[in-house]
Amino acid sequence: MLSMIFQTANAFDLSEAWRAALNYSAGHAAAKHSRDAEAEQKYQARAALLPQVTANAVYQKQPYSLSANTQSHGWNVQAGQILFDKSRFAQYRQGRLAEKMADIRLAGHADELRLNVAQAYFDVLLNRDKLAAVRDEKSAYGQQIRQAQAMFAQGAATILDTYEAKAGYDAALAKEIDTATRLQIAENTLADLTGLNPADIRPLQPHKDLGNFLAGSQEQQWQQLAKQHNHLWQLQKAALANAEAALAAAKGSHLPRLTLNGGYQDNHSTRKYAGDAQKYRSKGATLTLQLSMPLYSGGQTASQVREAAARVAQNHALLLDTERQTALAVRQAYLGSRSSKIQMLAQQRLLDSANARLEATRMGKTVGIRNNLEEVQAQQAKADAEQKLAEAKYGHIRAYLQLLQSAGVLNESARVAQINTLLN
Repeated sequence: MLSMIFQTANAFDLSEAWRAALNYSAGHAAAKHSRDAEAEQKYQARAALLPQVTANAVYQKQPYSLSANTQSHGWNVQAGQILFDKSRFAQYRQGRLAEKMADIRLAGHADELRLNVAQAYFDVLLNRDKLAAVRDEKSAYGQQIRQAQAMFAQGAATILDTYEAKAGYDAALAKEIDTATRLQIAENTLADLTGLNPADIRPLQPHKDLGNFLAGSQEQQWQQLAKQHNHLWQLQKAALANAEAALAAAKGSHLPRLTLNGGYQDNHSTRKYAGDAQKYRSKGATLTLQLSMPLYSGGQTASQVREAAARVAQNHALLLDTERQTALAVRQAYLGSRSSKIQMLAQQRLLDSANARLEATRMGKTVGIRNNLEEVQAQQAKADAEQKLAEAKYGHIRAYLQLLQSAGVLNESARVAQINTLLN
C-alpha cells in the first residue's frame, strides 16, 4: 500500500517530462550556451557605435651622447565617436538579428526535444498496453491448452484442438518477448532524455475519452499560426533580413564616414646640453571633426556588394521554399490528426465487436455449437484489436503534437494544459 502511494506521489505526466528534459538534456544546455554566445554579436556591433576612449602614458629617455641628453614623459586621453557610418549601422542591425535568430533556433531545439520526449513517452505507454494485451492472450491460450488436453483425455475432443491452442500460445509468447524488448528500449530512451524513472510514468486511464483535440478548427487556422510561429519559417525570415542588412553594409562602404575625435595631453621634456638644462611642457585639449571618403579599393567593395545582393536573392528563394514546405507539413499534420481520430474510433468499434464475438463464441461452446478452435480464433481477434486500438490511440496524440510542432505552438502553456487535461 505504501509503495503504491509512493509511486502515485512520484508519477509524472507529459508536461513534467518535458520540463525535466529541458533541465536534464546536455544537448539543450549546449544549445542555450550557443544562443548566449550568438546573442553577444549585438553588443559587439553596438560597441562600434559608442565612444571609443583610450589613455596612454609615455616615458622616453635618450641615451647619453656627446651633444645632448633628452628625457620626456607625459600622458594623454583620446576619445572618438562615429557620427555617420552606414556600414556600422547596418552591422549593428545584423547583430540584433543574430540574437533574434539565436532565440528562434533555441526555441526550435526545445520543440524538437519535446517531440522526442513525447515519442518515447507514448512508446512506453503503448508497449505497456500491448504487453498487457499479449499477456492476457497468452494466459487465455494456456487455459485453453489445459481444457483441450483434459477433453482429449476424456475423448471429447481431438488432438487438433490442443495443437491449435499451443500454436496460439507460442505466437503470443513470441509477441510478448518482442513487445517487452520494445518496452525496454522505449523506457531507456525516455530515461536518457529526461533523467526520470520510466516506472513512475502516469498511465492513461483505461477507456479514457480523448475528446477532440482539433475542436472544430480548420486547416487555414493552423496555417495562419504557422506563418506567425513556425520556427523554420521565422528563422528564414530573419535570415533574409540579415542578408538585406549585409547588403546595406556593403553599399555603405561607398559612402563617406564622419567621426568626431577629442583628446587631452600633458607632456614634459627635459634636454641637457653642455651643463645647461632646458625644460619644456605642452598640454591642452584638441577637437577634430574628420570626414573620410573612400575612393577606390581595387574593386573589393563592388564585389562585396554583388556577393551580398546574391545572398539576398538566395534567401528570398529559401524563404519561398520554407513557406511551401511549412504549408505542406501543416496540411499533412492536420490531415493526419483528423484521420487518426477516425481510425481510433474505428478501432474502438472493432474491439467492441471482437469482445462481443468472443463472448458469443464462449457461450456457443457451452451449448456445443462452437468448438475450441473457434474460441482460439476469437481470442486472437480480440487481442489483435486491443493492440491496434492502443496504436491508434497513441498515434492520434502524436499526430496532434506533430501538428502543434509544425504550427510552432508546441510550447504554448494553454495547449499543454489542454493535452494534460485530456490525458489525465
